Amino acid sequence: MAELNWRSSAVKAIKRIHARVSDGAMESRDMFHLQQELKSLEAHFERFMENHNRLVGGATSTEMGPHDALMESVEELYTAACSRLNRLIASSRVESNVADGTQNCPTTSLDGHLVDLKLDPLAIPLFDGDMCKWLAFKDAFETLVHNSTYPEAFKLGKLRQAVNAATVPLIGGIYSGGYQEVWKALKDRYDNKKQLAEIHVSRFLNLKPATHESSQSLLSVVDTVHESLRALRVMDIPINQWDALAVPIVVAKLPAVTKRDWCMRCSTTEIPQLEDLLKFLERRAHSLAPEPSVSLTACRQQRPLRAHVATTDAALCAHCGLAHRLAKCPAILALSIEQRFEALKRLKLCYNCLRSSHSYRQCSSGNCRNCGRKHNTILCRDKVNNTSTFSSTTTPAVCNKVPAEVPTTTTA
Repeated sequence: MAELNWRSSAVKAIKRIHARVSDGAMESRDMFHLQQELKSLEAHFERFMENHNRLVGGATSTEMGPHDALMESVEELYTAACSRLNRLIASSRVESNVADGTQNCPTTSLDGHLVDLKLDPLAIPLFDGDMCKWLAFKDAFETLVHNSTYPEAFKLGKLRQAVNAATVPLIGGIYSGGYQEVWKALKDRYDNKKQLAEIHVSRFLNLKPATHESSQSLLSVVDTVHESLRALRVMDIPINQWDALAVPIVVAKLPAVTKRDWCMRCSTTEIPQLEDLLKFLERRAHSLAPEPSVSLTACRQQRPLRAHVATTDAALCAHCGLAHRLAKCPAILALSIEQRFEALKRLKLCYNCLRSSHSYRQCSSGNCRNCGRKHNTILCRDKVNNTSTFSSTTTPAVCNKVPAEVPTTTTA
């Protein structure tokens, strides 16, 4: 077919120019010859991309492998040849300026010698159709590709590489026109200010709560707030006056101790600033120890436990998050026996020692101090300890209406 022949011809021309540039044949050429060679290279590459895109548009998924491999090899040759020609042109221009007396030294030099710098190409973030990623992708692509002087065919090729055709069908499949048409179609679909604002506002409102007093959980809150509000700011939405609304939303997602410390710092008459809250959370996150690793936590949980030791490994109450043992938690002790069972079941704790990682059947701790059965004293239905402060005396009686074994709790 005609497109295949045109593409093959362009590939051969690009290889010839690359060979001339690589073997040093262009070193002695003047600047005008180098510029003409560069124009020829760009024209051949544009012809290659035009016909390549037409062939890819009509190819099936099983035929894409050879097309992609050819595109990668040709793009590498084109980039290497362009870079070398541009450096030769720049060097020739500097030498010409020095000879004419218009420039005393190279613009890029080290100890008086021209430095041939080769920078790694900037990566364009991939876009998979997720609206949350659109603004970051659009900003990077417009800066690195769209606003550049590259040929239209080259821009289209880079756009097809940066967008996942499986999740964004309009970028792949049948041939859909030139670069400007495809880029416009993408912006019409995803550059929707109303939808983007709703998505980022919803992400902020549905902020995941920080359930633990840890550096990771607090920084996660800070990062999500920054990302959501930064996206809204890019869309010129006036978020600078949102403190009265934003601060209570963020504070409601904080763990109990952090929330209390923040409230103690706030003025009783002035509206707190969101920026001050985020800085407070940053400082607090850096002052907290990181969460223990999985192996360390498992090692701690495998140690034999004494009866009725009701603190958790983190030295915080598993029910309310404050610094006391679970068996001394006022919130737990205020519940009925049945409600205490439900709370422990929800927290996936052992009914006997009030710890995680095992069921009461596997627990090696001692039994109830009142009735001697396999449950913690705060779960005993005996009236002596129904309010459950740990008494050192034990009663030998049978626990009223308590089965010999309580329901098995789910292991953590």
